[in-house]
Amino acid sequence: MRRELRSLRIANSELERVVERDTLTPLYNRRYFINAINDRRKRLERYGTRSILVFVDVDGLKRINDTHGHNAGDYALIHIAGLLFANVRTTDIVARIGGDEFALVLEELTKDEALAKIAQLREAILQASCEYGDASLMLGASFGMAVMLESDTDEALIARADADMYANKRKMRDQRSDK
Repeated sequence: MRRELRSLRIANSELERVVERDTLTPLYNRRYFINAINDRRKRLERYGTRSILVFVDVDGLKRINDTHGHNAGDYALIHIAGLLFANVRTTDIVARIGGDEFALVLEELTKDEALAKIAQLREAILQASCEYGDASLMLGASFGMAVMLESDTDEALIARADADMYANKRKMRDQRSDK
């Protein structure tokens, strides 16, 4: 009986991991992330706890896939996941929510502090060496953010952060074309 209970606990633990985690990276998945947003909104309503959603889109992943293969692209995603996770607090949430898209929930930061954290994350990605075989993969990412409001739905919050990310991506593209 004890052996069966232990086996059941192990199986349940594995099932929880599969339901909450991304299949490629060790990060949380979109399902877990949406639940985390709703949990943070409840904290905001009840305690006034500030949260900021940061949306991250990996730049140039198609080029890496086309040049070096999809295994190299997967390696780049795992590398960026590790960088994001290593550069936030343990109380923050980091998730892979789509192919080359990541999202973070940063708690108890002001907008300026969140912008500084985004700059740190961008720099960490740009400066990190990502070697795949004998190729050096050039990594970059575009970031957007949205401050959580009590009236937000998860869709509205994600849409604002996503729109900010695309606006920032356009600005960066325009700045490069001006040079």
